[in-house]
Amino acid sequence: MKQLYILLTIIIFQSSLAQDSRLFENDWYLYEVMSTDLGTHYDVSSINPPIDPYLRISENFQFNGEGACNTYSGAYEFIGGELNTISFNATANDCGIQQHNSFENEYFGFIGGGYWYTITQDNTGVVLTLENAIFGYAIFKSYPLSTSDFPKTKFQLYPNPAIDELFVSITNPRENLKIKIFNIEGKLLSTQNLAFETQTSIDVSQLTNGIYFLNIENENGAVEMKKFIKK
Repeated sequence: MKQLYILLTIIIFQSSLAQDSRLFENDWYLYEVMSTDLGTHYDVSSINPPIDPYLRISENFQFNGEGACNTYSGAYEFIGGELNTISFNATANDCGIQQHNSFENEYFGFIGGGYWYTITQDNTGVVLTLENAIFGYAIFKSYPLSTSDFPKTKFQLYPNPAIDELFVSITNPRENLKIKIFNIEGKLLSTQNLAFETQTSIDVSQLTNGIYFLNIENENGAVEMKKFIKK
C-alpha cells in the first residue's frame, strides 16, 4: 500500500511538471517585456514606429522569433517545469531607430535565458507568461496586437530617395487611412489623413537629409511601415 502511494505521488508530481501542448500550438505575439527587476519595461503597443515581435516554439523545443528588425533562434531543455535555453543565436543588424535597438537588447536579453511559464486564457485567446528568477517577465498572447488583415503591398512610395516631394500610392483604398512620418529616433513629425484616395503627395522639402519612416494606419489601428530617404 505504501509503495502504491509513493508511485501515485510520483505520477501526480510528474504530471504537474509536464509541458502544456498549447505551448507548441500557437504563434506567441509579445505584448510586454522586462528582463530583470532593474531592467527597462517595454509595452510593445507604445513603441514607434510599430513592431511585431513574436516567439514560436516547436514540439522538440526548438524556437525562433523576431524582435524589432532582427530574428533569433535556439533550443530549450525542459526540466522541472522550466524552459532553459541551451542555444541562442540572433542576427545583429542596426535597426536604425534607437528605441528599436534598446528594445531588442531587453527582449533578447530575456528570451535567451531560462524561465518558468504559465498559460492562461483571456476573452480573446491564450496568454503565455514567462518569468525568470530575477523578476524579469514577458507576456505573449496567441493573437497579434491588431488582428486586422492589412495587405503587405498596400502602398508604395516614390521617388525614394525624395528631394522635395514624396508620393504615396494606395492600391484599391477601401477605408480612411492615416499617414504618419517618424524620424530615425522614432519621433512623430507629421500626420496626414488619406480618405479613400489612390494617391497623395507629401511635402518633404523641410526635412533634413536622412532616413525616415512612413506609416500607413487603417481604421482598426493596423500599421504598415516603409522607410524612405530624404536627400
